[in-house]
Amino acid sequence: MAKRKRREQQHLRQEPARRRSYQSGGAPGEKYKATFPMNLLANVKVFYVLGALIMVGGIIFAALASARNPQPAPIEATPTAIEGSPAASETPAASPTAGHKTFEKAEQVIDAEKFDYTAVIKTSMGDIELKLLAQEAPRTVNNFVFLAQQGYFDGIIFHRVIPNFVIQSGDPTGTGSGGPGYTTEEDQNELKNERGMLSMAKAGATTVFGSQFFINLKDNPALDEDGPSQKRFYPFAQVTSGMDVVDAISEVETSADPRTRDRPLEDVVIESITITETPR
Repeated sequence: MAKRKRREQQHLRQEPARRRSYQSGGAPGEKYKATFPMNLLANVKVFYVLGALIMVGGIIFAALASARNPQPAPIEATPTAIEGSPAASETPAASPTAGHKTFEKAEQVIDAEKFDYTAVIKTSMGDIELKLLAQEAPRTVNNFVFLAQQGYFDGIIFHRVIPNFVIQSGDPTGTGSGGPGYTTEEDQNELKNERGMLSMAKAGATTVFGSQFFINLKDNPALDEDGPSQKRFYPFAQVTSGMDVVDAISEVETSADPRTRDRPLEDVVIESITITETPR
């Protein structure tokens, strides 16, 4: 019993000393050193370095991801940037075409005061019937009728097909740069480039055309007289039957090669154009 009491008293004498030793960091002369991971918390520089490394790594990862999955470029609000332009080419659309029929000018072959005119474009995919708007566009209709009567369009392909925009033909070279050897001044009018309307293609913002024409696949107000573009196109004809054929042509597979862009991989050919003249 006496031994037990002595041990308890000895313990009570030692305990305060132990607590003092723990609070002061150990034995006299001994410094407290924090170990991992507590030693990192005391080093602010380490956090700065780690933060910088994480930021740089994130930037590199984002750059690599963007390179693998490039985003499309912004689309400008112009008809050229959105859908291409029905311009014939950067060279005059009326340039002579070697090996094909060329003429000095379009002879006068219609009388818009006495007759109405219609046309049937017979293609390798079906027929397209047109009403020619000679009252509103007499020079343009006369040019179209003259070339059709000369068999100029026979065998020519649709060299440019842009879905939801236009299909284009009238170039005997099939490149977008050919023409009949002369130019005709356009007929300014208030007709709209609506779905099924035909207009003549031109080079740039000129006011003359050659032989290339396009059919609108949808309403294209940007191409109208009162549209925002300086490239204005004046309709001269309207599809009255065969719009299903026009749509079928617009759905053919086209080339992705920049040198033959938008050209059908399999030729869609104009076999003939027949003109009908009816007394008014």
